[in-house]
Amino acid sequence: MHQNDTPFRRTSFVHVALWLVAFSLFALPPVNANELHDASGDRPNILIIMADDCTFSDLPAYGGKNAKTPNIDRLAKQGRKFNRAYLCSAMCQPCRAELFSGQYPLNNGCAWNHSASRSSATSLPHYLGDLGYRVGLSGKLHVKPSSAFPFEYVTGFEKNCVRTPTCEHSLEGVEEFISRNSAQPFCLVAALVEPHVPWVMGDPAAYPTDELELPAYVADTPRTRSDFAAYLAEITYMDSQVGDLLELLDTSGKSSNTLVLFTSEQGAQFPGCKWTNFDTGLHTALIARWPGHVEAGTTTDALVQYADIAPTLVDAAGGSV
Repeated sequence: MHQNDTPFRRTSFVHVALWLVAFSLFALPPVNANELHDASGDRPNILIIMADDCTFSDLPAYGGKNAKTPNIDRLAKQGRKFNRAYLCSAMCQPCRAELFSGQYPLNNGCAWNHSASRSSATSLPHYLGDLGYRVGLSGKLHVKPSSAFPFEYVTGFEKNCVRTPTCEHSLEGVEEFISRNSAQPFCLVAALVEPHVPWVMGDPAAYPTDELELPAYVADTPRTRSDFAAYLAEITYMDSQVGDLLELLDTSGKSSNTLVLFTSEQGAQFPGCKWTNFDTGLHTALIARWPGHVEAGTTTDALVQYADIAPTLVDAAGGSV
């Protein structure tokens, strides 16, 4: 079959089925997704929150011993935690192209970092735009070309993952985007740049180096303890942005009909994580919250990957996969 015959050619329908089971969308007798959403008028808004270079197992929700992430922890209690979510490639650009397109890197064309997907590739702005959604991204885009990823760019979060000088985020652009037309559903990707190096945000003093319980993948030296404290500070700063986004949904009255996904992307820039095929490279955190559809405080061992996300969101939005 030609690679462009269908946008989700590479996505295993077994994987999609696992997502649907994990989301508990179809506990009742099967119905057509379009009929379901047309009848209920309940097409969800979608908010995808992405961290940048965050090793999944450093988050307390996944067993991390050091980081303070009260907002991510709260999100996990309100939704479903996926224990076995993976990327095809432990690099920023290929894994983002995989998530947005629903295709393996070799299918969409972005197989290594800083490379472009095929100009003919299609992604969430196409899939959800055809269903009447506004589709935007705030923060780090890091996918190209624009023909393949025609997101509306939303101001508010830092674009540059190697940020200098530092600057705080703002929610004004995000608030305008999600509130612009209450009759039209939105999909927003909040692509945060933390905890990507150089680890300049947050307060490392909150993590005294002599009190850290280093994970097995980090060599125990004074330098690595100092670096790990700075990395943890950025995780906590990233978590504060997650909290601000969730609070904005609450104050805007959109929480009850917004499907929220949080994911940690690939592993951090420590040996054995990013750029590798180790578990700390390819394994990612994934949490889903959708009131009334996703059972709160649950976990699943369903095997899923980034390429499963786009077709699952299309199905949730009332489209076909």
